[in-house]
Amino acid sequence: MMPRNYRDFQSIRRDYLLDGILRTLRSSLAASPEVAGSEFVTSTIITSFLESYEPDQLLTHLGGCGVAAVYEGRNPGPTIMIRCELDGLSVEDADKTHWLAPESNIAHRCGHDGHMAIVAGLAPLLCRERPRCGRVVLLFQPAEETGKGALAIIDDPNFEKVRPDYAMTLHNLPGFPRGHIVYRRGTFASASVGMKVRLLGQASHAAEPDQARSPANAVRQLLVELPALSKVTNNPYCMLTLTHAQLGLLSFGLTPGEATVCATLRAGSVSALQILRWEAEQCVRHCAAADLLGVEVEWVEEFPATESHDLLIDILERVCLENNIASTEIPKPFRWSEDFGHFARICPILHFGLGIGEQASGLHQPDYQFCDDMIMVGVSGYFEMVHLLLMEYECGQEKAVIGM
Repeated sequence: MMPRNYRDFQSIRRDYLLDGILRTLRSSLAASPEVAGSEFVTSTIITSFLESYEPDQLLTHLGGCGVAAVYEGRNPGPTIMIRCELDGLSVEDADKTHWLAPESNIAHRCGHDGHMAIVAGLAPLLCRERPRCGRVVLLFQPAEETGKGALAIIDDPNFEKVRPDYAMTLHNLPGFPRGHIVYRRGTFASASVGMKVRLLGQASHAAEPDQARSPANAVRQLLVELPALSKVTNNPYCMLTLTHAQLGLLSFGLTPGEATVCATLRAGSVSALQILRWEAEQCVRHCAAADLLGVEVEWVEEFPATESHDLLIDILERVCLENNIASTEIPKPFRWSEDFGHFARICPILHFGLGIGEQASGLHQPDYQFCDDMIMVGVSGYFEMVHLLLMEYECGQEKAVIGM
């Protein structure tokens, strides 16, 4: 086995100076959240931090506001990409806590600020000690919440400069014990897509509803029939959630002639989602035709299923076993979605979870808070996985030479 120069897992977790630096970084990111596609200040903060730790390459404006830091190894080998997300969320509540930017309704209610601190924490370690072989790319991706960021990164011509052989990401998980690693072979996060339906009829005076073609009855039917398409006990499951409905204008003098209904469709596989999409569109067109309504169906914010590769799952399990990290293999995919699945068309990927507390408030909820104690757990876990992947590669190369 090749001699190891890396610091061990436990010593990284006990690096209290780095822990303090990363907590401060996360606090700065939490104080200036930005929505998908507009992460200008966030990417500037990240770029400034990375510049302090001398990457061999530092790419900015990838896919918009994306940033990538590259640390080159001494010998040839695979490129390992570790990705996190830059964007915050638009929120409804107006509680101006330290999680909310002043005079805005944006917050990091998904913990992306914590994810950024974790991935940024690898930069000081890689700066001190470059990989033995290959290279490590730290990717800070824009626009995850809309499902557009991963594709924008992949479609950027500069992506070829950092094209990975393996890609990894994590998401913090309320509802699981702190520090627990959560994973699943196959689909980890569900496929999903948004459906926006416009029903087009004819308005009239409210005193003459017989002169109108109102979409009111079609809306009533859709609010009942669309959710009924859900099959949550199936494997893979599928689910349709109504998210918005509007009938006409806020008026007492008009019979409405137009309506909008929105829903999110999600499933445990791409094929199950395709079937659900077809069923939902057929339902919409049937309800519209019954009342002689025109109909427009728009599909938005499409997320693929995120499917982890067995090779990387094996590495993750080994890291947990060798470092006495508690882990949980879940039986079913999470219902939420991630655009990280797009990277699977490029290389093997791994998406796993990091528990932040069984009683922690859920993602996107008003009182959600990221757990700073988990930053160094994530940093050390990623660093250990990089080491094992590159060690496996080097051992494979040695065996190939011996066998010649």
